[in-house]
Amino acid sequence: MTEVYEALRAAPAFADMSDETLRRLAGVATEAEFPPGHVLIEYDMPASGLYLILEGRVAVQAPTARLERGPGDVVGERAIARGGKRGGRVSAITAVRCLSIAREHVEEELAEQLLARYPED
Repeated sequence: MTEVYEALRAAPAFADMSDETLRRLAGVATEAEFPPGHVLIEYDMPASGLYLILEGRVAVQAPTARLERGPGDVVGERAIARGGKRGGRVSAITAVRCLSIAREHVEEELAEQLLARYPED
C-alpha cells in the first residue's frame, strides 16, 4: 500500500487531498496494465471508475477535444463527478500502467476536486 499511497501523493490531481483520504484510496486502488490500442474508457458507457496514469500515454477523444494524458494525470473523473455516462473515449497510445479506483470509492467531494483540477479541455 505504501507504493500506491506514494503514487497518489505524487500525482498533481491528488496534491490537495488529506492523508486520510489518500490512505483510504490507496487501500482500494488496484493496479492495471493495458497494451497499446486498448480502450480504457468507451464513449457513452456508464462511469465505473477513474484511472491515475503511472506510466505510458493515453489518447482522450471527446466531442470537443482531442488530447493526450500521461504519468500523473487522471482520466474518467468527469463522468463520476457528474454521475453519468462517459463523454469520451480513452485508449492506450503506449503500454499503460495505472491505478484504477472504482466509482463506489470516489466520494462526491473528491470527484468535485478532480473535476476542478481538470476543467473542460
